[in-house]
Amino acid sequence: MLTFKKTLSEIFDLQEFAIKLGLDNIKALAQFLSDPHKSYPVIHIAGTNGKGSTSFFLAKILQKHGLKVGLYTSPHLTDFRERIRVNDDLIEADFISAFWATIKTLVMERKATFFDTTTAMALDYFRIRQVDVAIIETGLGGRLDSTNIVQPELVVLTPIHFDHEKQLGQTLREIAAEKAGIIKNHTPVLCATQEEEALQTLKSCIGPDQTFYYISDLVRTEILSESIDGSRFHLQDQHHHTRLENLFTRQIGAFQIDNIALAYLAARIYLGRIKTDFSSEDFRDVVKQQLWAGRLQLIRKDPHIFFDVSHNTQGFTKSLPALKALTGNRKLMVLVGLVKDKNVQAISRIIHAYSDRVVITEPDTPRRLEGAELLQAIQESGSRALFIKDSEKAFEFCIQRLHPTDCLLAIGSHYLIGGLLKSKINLT
Repeated sequence: MLTFKKTLSEIFDLQEFAIKLGLDNIKALAQFLSDPHKSYPVIHIAGTNGKGSTSFFLAKILQKHGLKVGLYTSPHLTDFRERIRVNDDLIEADFISAFWATIKTLVMERKATFFDTTTAMALDYFRIRQVDVAIIETGLGGRLDSTNIVQPELVVLTPIHFDHEKQLGQTLREIAAEKAGIIKNHTPVLCATQEEEALQTLKSCIGPDQTFYYISDLVRTEILSESIDGSRFHLQDQHHHTRLENLFTRQIGAFQIDNIALAYLAARIYLGRIKTDFSSEDFRDVVKQQLWAGRLQLIRKDPHIFFDVSHNTQGFTKSLPALKALTGNRKLMVLVGLVKDKNVQAISRIIHAYSDRVVITEPDTPRRLEGAELLQAIQESGSRALFIKDSEKAFEFCIQRLHPTDCLLAIGSHYLIGGLLKSKINLT
């Protein structure tokens, strides 16, 4: 059997097949594995932003209520094994190596993608670990996403915005229709607050026998206080006639409270379906203790350094004003690196609205956007900018020029933030 390092190298080499939407390959892989996804209930989650945070908190809430929970998310930050976990355990290296040895020939014959392969791996792992429920996050879109072979007990839709237009469509209606492709007959659907065009598209996909839960009609949150250490808030659940007061989360940004509220309602709906009582105190403990890393995360206080994996226009629109509100008069320096197929001009304008000191770098991925292209867009927006190709050197450059009362935000990609977290830079 190959070493784990060699196994991962071969699996990552599958990325040369690029993005290939469609279900033929994953159906073939799943059939080869005896359709493992039919062995356990699934909660299927799609959307543009907030999928990872919602999935993570939902998994932790259900785990706290005594369930063995499988969680499949992507991409990872520092360790491939983060993508597939059961409760607090990441998938074992030995399982990954053994799985690859079993399925490699079929993957290569079919030219299945990296995401096809990792999805099949997750589905099989959850069967072997005998999970009570699996939370499956889509990779891209929904209708033709590899995860869409599952028959979910509950569908959860996070906010839908523009991203991956090349694959999903040029209008919000088209993108929403692709995301809605995970909706199955008879399955209840929980939907985050949406723009009207997206909402109407999603509603049009709901059958007469389906329950559609729209969170804006059912749950209200009230933010009591926000700081760089976290937020305090009330949650009013009109659907279950429950009010939870003075909750605390270490996640930063009002949008994260929205994600937590969505995870809360998803948990309550699912627990109700399996006849399990909901515990307010268990929920309170999860919200207080758990942190989904890399999401506007405070890395260092003196000076303030934040890491954020936001990678599309809507993510930047939410993260930058949230950070500005928390850091006040501190001058903001931005270290940014993007992957291809993003709205570079729009992102550059958002950055310029909050900072005129920008350092551009390139994430460690074949899909990286050339720094020269981003540099031009940033400069055209009106910000001063410098391009340093190596992200570690770029970060050190920023640190050396950061005044104790300044603030640094590294943002733009999981690959950028993950690379910085794995590097030898001093984050203490």
